[in-house]
Amino acid sequence: MLRFAIATLLASTVTADNGLTVSMYENGALSGTPSKTYTITSLDKVSESGVGSISITGTLTFPILGWHNFTCEFAQTSLAMVWVDGHMVCTDAKHYQDWRDPKQLRGEIDNPIMVREKKDLAFRVHLYRNSSIPASTATTFSMKWSLNGSSSITSIPLSAMTTEMSPSEQEREALQKEVQRGWGNWNQHSILDIVKLPDSAVLTTMLCNKNDDCITDTRIELDRGNDCYVRVGMYAGDQSYTQFYFGQSKTVSGNVSVEYTSTETNDLTMLITPQTVEQGHKIRIAGRFAWWRSGEYTIVSGNEVTFQGTGFDKFTMYIQGNTTINGNFIDISLDNGPITISTLKSTTVQSARSDLTAAHETRMNYLRTTFKDRAEVALAIEASAMWNLVYVPLENGPLFPVSRNWNWVHGSAKGDFDYVIFDWDNLFASLLGALTNKKLGYSNFIQAMKSKTSDGFVPNYAAGGMKSQDRTEPPVGAKVLEELYNRYGDKWLVELVFDDLLDWQAFFLRERLLEPLNLVCLGSYNVVAAKTHEGSTTAGMQGGRWESGLDNSPMYDGEFFNSTTHQMMLYDMGMTSMLAQEAQSLAYLADQIGRPEKQMLLDRAAHFRALLADNLWDEKIGTFSNKFPNGTFYERISPTTFYPLQVRAATDEQADSMVTNWLLNKDRFCISPTGDSKGNGPDCYWGLPSIQAGDPAFPPLGYWRGYVWGPMAQLTYWSLKQYNTTIVNQGRKAMTNQLTSLMMSQWNRNRHICENYGPHQNTTDCTGTQFYHWGALTGMITLMEEQYW
Repeated sequence: MLRFAIATLLASTVTADNGLTVSMYENGALSGTPSKTYTITSLDKVSESGVGSISITGTLTFPILGWHNFTCEFAQTSLAMVWVDGHMVCTDAKHYQDWRDPKQLRGEIDNPIMVREKKDLAFRVHLYRNSSIPASTATTFSMKWSLNGSSSITSIPLSAMTTEMSPSEQEREALQKEVQRGWGNWNQHSILDIVKLPDSAVLTTMLCNKNDDCITDTRIELDRGNDCYVRVGMYAGDQSYTQFYFGQSKTVSGNVSVEYTSTETNDLTMLITPQTVEQGHKIRIAGRFAWWRSGEYTIVSGNEVTFQGTGFDKFTMYIQGNTTINGNFIDISLDNGPITISTLKSTTVQSARSDLTAAHETRMNYLRTTFKDRAEVALAIEASAMWNLVYVPLENGPLFPVSRNWNWVHGSAKGDFDYVIFDWDNLFASLLGALTNKKLGYSNFIQAMKSKTSDGFVPNYAAGGMKSQDRTEPPVGAKVLEELYNRYGDKWLVELVFDDLLDWQAFFLRERLLEPLNLVCLGSYNVVAAKTHEGSTTAGMQGGRWESGLDNSPMYDGEFFNSTTHQMMLYDMGMTSMLAQEAQSLAYLADQIGRPEKQMLLDRAAHFRALLADNLWDEKIGTFSNKFPNGTFYERISPTTFYPLQVRAATDEQADSMVTNWLLNKDRFCISPTGDSKGNGPDCYWGLPSIQAGDPAFPPLGYWRGYVWGPMAQLTYWSLKQYNTTIVNQGRKAMTNQLTSLMMSQWNRNRHICENYGPHQNTTDCTGTQFYHWGALTGMITLMEEQYW
């Protein structure tokens, strides 16, 4: 799949509809207006020199359905990727230390890909060059394909190429380029890196003591080897204001506040204020360029540095403080108080403080005006997404990885390339980000959906081209898209991913229906590995557990995996309900954009609704339950018991009974009728644990074995929202209040948004990762309930 060779480019004189579009940029970031644009008629020989970056875009039309393989050759690139409909089919692998070492990889790349129905697929090639490549040396690229499993590798014919992408893909391209701009903590590896896009200039602010022990990088969480304390504050959705504290490592005792504001003209003003520091503490700054991109960073004096990325204008940063040049660093003493770093020469500590106070107050006024008495909740939700906002050129636009501590580009060549996309985690994050920044929410949603695998499903994980080809996770994309569409009304976004969502549905119908009832089950099977004979074809029972998204839930205790069918032998009420909800949401969206599948999707939703009602209602315990094919219920009850309500699989009387006897029961899901935890015991105080409190797995707790999770809160909320009885309305309102109080207790105490929360009354911090965006769904449900969404 990856070979390295030299080829040459042939320019075209054909009409604009034939061929592919080449765009050449003087800068190294595919930014702004191309310096040259023209059409090519062949991908056999592509070559350019003397430029910073090159894109090749258009549409590929596949003449037949089936599995198609691609062979690519690259030479003289600093980074290169090829995508077909979002599938990274080829790369020069410069983001890895050693692409050939399987120990460094997690998953497999999408090559071959399956073309099942849609034959016209968006095509993108991004070729980057940096200063290590002489200007006179050509960057070269070639690509061929083999169709429907054929061993014959052939040139891609002109008849298969169109210079334009679809209108929705063009909307996507414009949006994702627009949001790759401005100052921010764009680098996942460290929040001490303040990055300017598209220049890719990085200003690193380190904290050092008098012995030159330094905190050189940090994230937010205290785990995974990060011993530096971080407490975050506001991160405005419009990127106008950001603030955090850091310090108190094993070797550096002091801590400082860092806050900055940026303008639409890309001016930056930063104020660093010592909180508790000893004599001799200092801020040490360094400059560089990220993602193998080129530029010049120059220390002009102790109070002035310049950045100039290749093909971008030079800009200067001015430092106010007592400075010392220390090799490639500038040290700024904190002995005399706050210091400033700014692109504006006139900036002083006093003017910086005034500007920052104004920026903070402007954002707070927006939150108070928009969300009224829930402004602090909205601030926390906004921060949950924005503090996880990153850019990496391995994706077509910015996105919200679950946490800065999670990276599945194993063996990455540089920390700049660290990130991961998790299926439902990232899809839910689109709601959190879009609360106050529609475009960033869209960009994240697109990247999550376009991470779909060769077999048509959104994978458990995707990073750097590698994906979990054997399993998906809970399907929530259509429901999230419905929410985004109802809030903002952009049909192009629906048109962009509608076929992807249909493909995801088709995967479940093809691979995850368990006989004889044909309800949805979990599974694990890697069809790409089976075809290529590379890698494992299944992760077995644990792979199925991972597909549930509830990795160690007591609902899946035991071993009941069929290695022949690659399925978990359990009818799954949660996954069946979500598939039905997705069909229902897709039917609504089909109607909005004039697609013909509406009735088919409504029939599908009705079919699974009936199967849920007829087969998974457990009369003995008065709620829905998973069931083995032999007819035995597996009565390990989690909040997924409420998910069939998403498609009204329960009668009003059954829903009332479930809320009364399960949700509002202090010995089960522990939501107080008044929504304030009154009457609950100390062990199940906050409510909605991931396994009901009467289950034997609850007392010892552990991950999905009793902790409280944001996605379960969101899905349970959507489920209860389908009913309008007095009892269900009371339970839903109580749940939103109680779980939002849980989130705010951690936000106010620690400025943490938890991967999961402890159910105990005396829980003082997160029980999982300490800044993981989907924990804010426990606040989002209140904004939805009170119609702020």
